[in-house]
Amino acid sequence: MEVQSYLIGVIEASVAVLGGEGVAAYGKDIINIILTILHSPNTAAHEDCLRTAGLMAKEIGPDFSGYMPHIWPYLGGYLKDRDRGSTYITAVLATSDVARAIEGRIMSYCDDIVGCLLAALSSPTLESRAKPPTLSCLGDIALGIGSRFTRYADPTMTLLQQATLFDMPLDDSIPAQTMLRNDLWEGILVAYSGVIMGLREAPPVQFANLVKIHMATMLGFIRKISETFVMVDGSPRYGFESVLRASCGLLVDLGSAMGPSEVHQLRTHFVQTLLEGCI
Repeated sequence: MEVQSYLIGVIEASVAVLGGEGVAAYGKDIINIILTILHSPNTAAHEDCLRTAGLMAKEIGPDFSGYMPHIWPYLGGYLKDRDRGSTYITAVLATSDVARAIEGRIMSYCDDIVGCLLAALSSPTLESRAKPPTLSCLGDIALGIGSRFTRYADPTMTLLQQATLFDMPLDDSIPAQTMLRNDLWEGILVAYSGVIMGLREAPPVQFANLVKIHMATMLGFIRKISETFVMVDGSPRYGFESVLRASCGLLVDLGSAMGPSEVHQLRTHFVQTLLEGCI
C-alpha cells in the first residue's frame, strides 16, 4: 500500500510537468493507475487519486469527459460521503476542476453532483472548512452547464440566501476564525457569480425574474461585507483581499446582468465604500 501512495505521488507530479499534450498522450495509462488504486482498499491514497484526476482534467480540458464514466463511481461516492473530512473536500475540488474543464459535458452527472452538494450544505454535520469549496463548486457547475442550470437555480439560490444570514463573532485577534469567515463569504460570492453568469443564456424573462427576486439579498450581503471591511475608525480591515476581489466580481456580473436601465441600483454608498477600499 505504501508503494501505491508513492506511485500516485509520482503520477501527480508527472501530470503537472507533462502539460496538456503529454497528459493526453499518456491519458489511458494514467487513468488506469488511478482507477487501480481507487479500487484498492488503500483509502489513504484515494485522496491523492482524486486530486490527480482533477489536475488531469485541468490539463486536457474537454477530453477528460471520455474518462468520466470510469472515474465517476469513485468521485461520486466520495461526494456523497460528506463526513469523510478532507477526502470529501478533495472530491469537491476535483469536481470543480472537472466542471471547469469539460463544461457542458458534465451535464449527465449534474443531478447527482448538485444533489450531493445541496445535501451536504444542508447537513448540520458538514465541517465548516468544507462549506466554502462546496459553495464554489455550485458556481463552477453553473458556469459549466450554462442555462441548463435553471433546473437547480431555485434550491441553490435559496440555500445561498440562507448562507448569507450566517454570522459569527468578529474578532481579528483569532486568525483561524477570521479566515473561516472570509473563506465562507468568498465561497458564497463565487457561487452567486457562477449562477448569475451561467444563467445569462436562459430565457430572458426567467433570468430577469431570478435576478430581481434575489437582488436585495445579494446587495444586502455586499453591504454586510462593505461594513465589515471598514473598521469603526474608518480604516480598512486587512486580510480581506480575496473577499473584496470576489465582491467586485459579483458587482461586475450583476451590472452586466442588469443592463443600463437597472444598473442604478448598484450606485449606493456601501458599494462606493467597498470600491474605494479596494482602490
